[in-house]
Amino acid sequence: MGEENLYDSGYNYPLSVIHDGDHGGDDFITTLVALQRSNEINLLGITTCHGNVSVNTATRNACLALDLFDRRDVNVFEGADVPWKIPSQRGDNAFGFNGLGGVDMGEPKKTPQNSSAQEYLANTIQTTDKKVNLLATGPLTNLAQLFSSNPSLLENVELLTIMGGCLNPLGPNKRQGNITKHAEFNFYMDPDAADFVLGLEIPTVLFPLDVTHQLVFNENRKQMARSVLKTELGEKLIGVMGAAENVDDSKFELGGAIFHDALPLLFLLKPELFRGKSMHLSINTDSNSEYHGQIRECRDEKINRSQVFLVDQLTDPGCAFEMILTSVSAVAEQNSRTVA
Repeated sequence: MGEENLYDSGYNYPLSVIHDGDHGGDDFITTLVALQRSNEINLLGITTCHGNVSVNTATRNACLALDLFDRRDVNVFEGADVPWKIPSQRGDNAFGFNGLGGVDMGEPKKTPQNSSAQEYLANTIQTTDKKVNLLATGPLTNLAQLFSSNPSLLENVELLTIMGGCLNPLGPNKRQGNITKHAEFNFYMDPDAADFVLGLEIPTVLFPLDVTHQLVFNENRKQMARSVLKTELGEKLIGVMGAAENVDDSKFELGGAIFHDALPLLFLLKPELFRGKSMHLSINTDSNSEYHGQIRECRDEKINRSQVFLVDQLTDPGCAFEMILTSVSAVAEQNSRTVA
């Protein structure tokens, strides 16, 4: 299909959103933007899973993000600590031991709820008056477990936005994946979950490396950030935004860390920034294959899979970065004193 927009800015704001992710550095920044844009994003809750870090560390980071806003009304629910059907996969430690590039954000005041992510997701999606938007920025284990057990919940989901996969990402090294040569991290960590979720009868927008590589925290943007993030917290948030720079640059030489997980949220805020096309997609689930976790287009007309809208173009990276920086700087100003 040709290039197109998914929606013509037809959202009914504020959107009811649940953020499901593995809560490394880019998830952390994404959560901050969502919280700061509360006029458009009604963040109902956060669910965590394995991925960039252990699920315990992911949960801790989600609580830390909420602490910056003192959002006691938004709760965190711990989810899957292992993939859906396969043994745990080894990551690349891109975000360091704490998922935030080693940046010390202190100890969280907020604590997670006793209910599991599965219980929270099922109850909230079933009982919320307004349809829920699911923002997925980690392995899709929680969602695969949820919808395989509760398929009737699909009718209460307005939209699923996912960061994951890759077809033809940019970069001089001619590699597709950021965890292997062929696979993106989130889908590699749980390919069975990704394959299942991409086949669901639910409106789905996918943000692969093809488009996330178009928003890089390069030196010019670092200088922009330093010019406005002059507080102690601001300096820490610059560190979080650049947490994966060494790993990202060693693989793709794009000149900085990549804002992977922010893009699905920016789409909810400003969909006109993005272009893409509708495709039938599947994931290689053979754990013995070198293509394990690779995303594939299904061209067979008889294929019984739903179409996914795959985003491959960010029309204005500068505007996208300004949206992130504006929110992050507001957070820093609200929470910290100016560094002498």
